[in-house]
Amino acid sequence: MTFHTESSLIHQAEYDVFPAFFGYYTYTLTIMLLGFLLALALAITGVVVTFQLSWKKRKLLIRSSAILESIPDIFIIVLAQLFFIFLFKKTGILVFEVVGGGERPYALPLLTYCILPTIFLYRTLMLIFEEEMIRPYVELATGKGLSGLQVLILHVFRNSVVSLINHSKMIISFMLSNLIMLEILFNTYGLTWFVINHPTYEIATISVIFMFIPLFLLEVAVNRMKTKVVGGE
Repeated sequence: MTFHTESSLIHQAEYDVFPAFFGYYTYTLTIMLLGFLLALALAITGVVVTFQLSWKKRKLLIRSSAILESIPDIFIIVLAQLFFIFLFKKTGILVFEVVGGGERPYALPLLTYCILPTIFLYRTLMLIFEEEMIRPYVELATGKGLSGLQVLILHVFRNSVVSLINHSKMIISFMLSNLIMLEILFNTYGLTWFVINHPTYEIATISVIFMFIPLFLLEVAVNRMKTKVVGGE
């Protein structure tokens, strides 16, 4: 199986799909995985910090996150590009490679990619944590002398994992749709770019299958984790 690239206005170069395919494939998976881990870490940190604030400030942050989540992903991506271009023009400092050239950029796409998932996970975890905080075991743990932070981390977080796992399909779909838009606007050499620039049924089918396999395995692992957590309670 081969694909063609235009080496000049007349001639086309022909290459084998494999192993070239794996370069685009691994780049996309890397951005998606690192983006999820970064978004989850930022969301958890944000939730823990928020619960140390007063009730009024907490509600204000939740409402603000709802507004931010409604911002289209295309706007966030374009705004991030324009910001770093503006910064470069004003200061001469090239913080990140804004648009993919011969090499695949990681820092700026990853940072931009995790913005909306961070907000989404933050709001989801806030709702879950608030539901857990009114359960009897929280009052019992507090009565034993545990601080609010200890209860939050040692008990509430563990029980909230199950509820977060229930949203796994929605989270995966959300991050996948954002990733497609990211690769198009950043012109990164990921799987989306490869499929768009080589629109054949064979390449599209292979791409879908290879994306489905890790996501399916992840879903299986998540369900097993859910069973283990619930069974351990």
